[in-house]
Amino acid sequence: MSDFKINSIATKQGQHGPVIAGVSTVNSTGCMKIPSGPTYYRGNRGRGIFASGYTPNSVKNIDAINIASTGNATGWGEVISDGMALAGGASNNIRGVYTAGYTGSPTAARINTIQALNIPTDGDIFDFGDLTYTAQQMSGAGNQTRGVYANGYAYPLAPSTDALNMTYTMIEFMTSGNKTDFGDIIANAACRDLATVETHIRGYFAGGEGTGQTPSTHNKNITIKGFANNSESINFGELSQQSKRGAGVGSHTRGVFILGGIADSPEAFSNIIEFITLTTSGETTDFGDATSNTGHNNNNSASNTIRGVYHNARTSDGGTNLNTLEFITIATTGNATDFGDLNYAANAGCGFSDSHGGLPL
Repeated sequence: MSDFKINSIATKQGQHGPVIAGVSTVNSTGCMKIPSGPTYYRGNRGRGIFASGYTPNSVKNIDAINIASTGNATGWGEVISDGMALAGGASNNIRGVYTAGYTGSPTAARINTIQALNIPTDGDIFDFGDLTYTAQQMSGAGNQTRGVYANGYAYPLAPSTDALNMTYTMIEFMTSGNKTDFGDIIANAACRDLATVETHIRGYFAGGEGTGQTPSTHNKNITIKGFANNSESINFGELSQQSKRGAGVGSHTRGVFILGGIADSPEAFSNIIEFITLTTSGETTDFGDATSNTGHNNNNSASNTIRGVYHNARTSDGGTNLNTLEFITIATTGNATDFGDLNYAANAGCGFSDSHGGLPL
């Protein structure tokens, strides 16, 4: 093969992969050999997945977006069970895995199913394994190999008893099977309805509801949990106020939280968006505002390290379910902007992407 000269390369915003990935235009005096391998290693990453939700009827829809381009979502497929609201979600660059959830009407039941999908390929979700209990309101974070989930609200942990499950569960993305116990959540942190972001070594779990001391109270703690074996759960800092059912998006250096509900009885929704620098523990800093008060997002969000997209599921407690998607540019503080719409209106869905801050460039 003869030598050649590349005069210019233009990359697509938000696409990741090896050096050649993301090339959109090439001017050269010779030819170029594109590397072999799956397309998600050749510039085709940046896909967000939004699944299921609660209406209160069951919602089985799965929608997909191109995070780098605003516009309405397209249909991806359907979940296996009769809906999967209040599920926990985490992903690597190939596969997303959902844990447990709530089916809504007409069956109205918690499930113990672990379900998975291959992000680059449209189609139906598939069975991955099972939990040893039924659960809802789990919250997940992932890196290239593992997903770690705060275990939420489980039944039964004791005979005939619903209980907060103050532990973590771990799965290996590319190895189907049942979950692995992964340690305890610290006493002052929440176990359900948390907003999450991640780096390649740890997950950040923010806000939520239900601790060992206060089972039904909103929480403002941010804790970190490493993806490595024997990693401890430790305090990182705090949100500006108590929050549950918010959403998280992030890059490799910054995590952004859309706070959601900030008060109990009745639940008050907010338009607050805050951020943390992932390498520096402490309090959050103001980022901007959502387009309206928002809540019941349940971490239904996706990011590509440049842009974060989240579902604005409701503007008030008990209000109308929405199909609205909004986005922020992660590195630049400012208010959220309309992105487009899902194909269905619901709350308490579950989202992830193939290019978030826990994955390599």
